[in-house]
Amino acid sequence: MSTEKVAVHEMVTRMGLEARRLGFSETFIWCDFIPRLRKFAIYYDRHGYVWYDPAITQQVVDEHAKRFEEGTLGADAFSRVRTYAHRMNEFYLTGTFHIHTPRRGTRYEISPDNEHLLYEFIAWKNYGPNTRDDVVWVLRRYFHHFENRGIFRIEDITLDMVREFISDTAAAVKPASLHNIMLYLRYFYSFLKTTDLTVPDAEGLFSYKVYRDYPIQSYVTDEELERILAVIDTETEAGKRNKAIILLAANTGLRACDIMKLKLRDIDWRRGQIQLPQKKTGEMVYMPLTEDVGEALQDYILNARPHLDCPEVFLRISPPKVALTDPASIGSMFIAYQKKAGIERKAFDGKGFHGLRRRLAKKLLVTGTSLSTISQILGHDDPLTARQYLSLDVENLRECALDFRLIPVEREALL
Repeated sequence: MSTEKVAVHEMVTRMGLEARRLGFSETFIWCDFIPRLRKFAIYYDRHGYVWYDPAITQQVVDEHAKRFEEGTLGADAFSRVRTYAHRMNEFYLTGTFHIHTPRRGTRYEISPDNEHLLYEFIAWKNYGPNTRDDVVWVLRRYFHHFENRGIFRIEDITLDMVREFISDTAAAVKPASLHNIMLYLRYFYSFLKTTDLTVPDAEGLFSYKVYRDYPIQSYVTDEELERILAVIDTETEAGKRNKAIILLAANTGLRACDIMKLKLRDIDWRRGQIQLPQKKTGEMVYMPLTEDVGEALQDYILNARPHLDCPEVFLRISPPKVALTDPASIGSMFIAYQKKAGIERKAFDGKGFHGLRRRLAKKLLVTGTSLSTISQILGHDDPLTARQYLSLDVENLRECALDFRLIPVEREALL
């Protein structure tokens, strides 16, 4: 959370330097990025404002929204204004660009003040991209609930109102959604204790444990993995990188968000192991560096990875050559190879990139590895989470099933 007062023109300059550090081209920075930021600075100058303020930036967005509604401004132009307004706000709060803008068409429109508070919380908690989307949805829903009742200040939300919100929400959403709502709002009220805002302590109300339902999902089979690896062109930079990513996931069970953040220093070549803090749990995990994974990593790092001052192992293929920023891009890459290998997919079939993680869990189960050990290998913060993988061990489950052959029945169709 930023507490520094900064002049708007100074912030534009800093944002230009940050864009250069992230690897954006000079053409983009000077012909697109900086000019769009300066339009906001011009508004500040015209109205006599010196210091950057997200509320003033929102005024610029509101002016353009009015023009858009009147038909004097196109949808693309208005979208760019909103995008750069959010980029300025995220830089003001975090010093870089990594907070995703709200998805277009959100059901939960909220006031600029609450929007600002939401982004301050995200910056304070430093969530990953996928989790950040869930947090934005939860906080927007929370603020929108009370704004519809005429309450626009977090300080005016009483404990009784919070209890009513929990009761209404529990009846309206599924357990998985309620789990996220309770979890992120508990963290949010923990964050509020670090601010100057005087709010009731509602953290305890959101501490009730809600267990999510774990649906039975499939996994990527060994045969499917072999077909995918066979269609990767390992003569290219993209092929070398993607093969290393896929083998790393298949042999370690790392999530896409952790593979994306894997740093060169996390690989201990002498000891033959990888160690890193997991993004989801914050826990340090240690895993062996198998021969095939080590060879794929070496091939990419030595023969394809650009020699840039970037600590992350896996970099973008297209400029700017910086670390991957969106785990979804890894999933999209995996799907593209599945299509190329002729592997048919169905919605929610469990055979996406995360299916490599379930593949490892299944292999560990059939070799007799205990659930507690599997939880440690996969980095679960709750050992009970590994129970969801029991459904993958079909052969052993058959041994546990009751034998109905000795039970007499009158209808042969039931046999």
